Amino acid sequence: MEILELLDELEAMGDEGTRWYCKMLPFLWGKTAIEADAFFDLVGQLRSSLPDELTTANKVARDRDKIVREAHEERAKILEAAREQAQLLISNDELVAGAEDRADEIIHEAQIEADAVRSEAETWAKGVIERLENYITRTLGTVDKAKKAMGAAPGVRAEPHSLQEPD
Repeated sequence: MEILELLDELEAMGDEGTRWYCKMLPFLWGKTAIEADAFFDLVGQLRSSLPDELTTANKVARDRDKIVREAHEERAKILEAAREQAQLLISNDELVAGAEDRADEIIHEAQIEADAVRSEAETWAKGVIERLENYITRTLGTVDKAKKAMGAAPGVRAEPHSLQEPD
């Protein structure tokens, strides 16, 4: 049955009830007596006809403080988790930045060391070449002296040597 029809029945029950006009009992003057079983049956029908949303809304209204408290607790948990996540990200960013700085330092030091090693290697190689050139020059000088000392053998002519390869 529709709620409005049930309310109409309840109103009719009040109109059809017995009115009391008793001078002996002034607190009953103008009061209406209705049948209790019919009244409570009608109230039960009204209650069962109410939409579920109204029942849910009534329950929510009763549990409002509990729901608000739980919402505040959940909010606090979410905020704390967000703070922890932010701190972790900041820590990670600081670690990454520190690692990048250290990597740059290592690369710079390695470049300096590589330049020094390269310079030392070039100096060593130049020294070896110069010593080799001196050795070859002395050896050629000795060969030339030996040829001159042997004299010019018949058919052998002494020629100056050069360090260049023949074409």
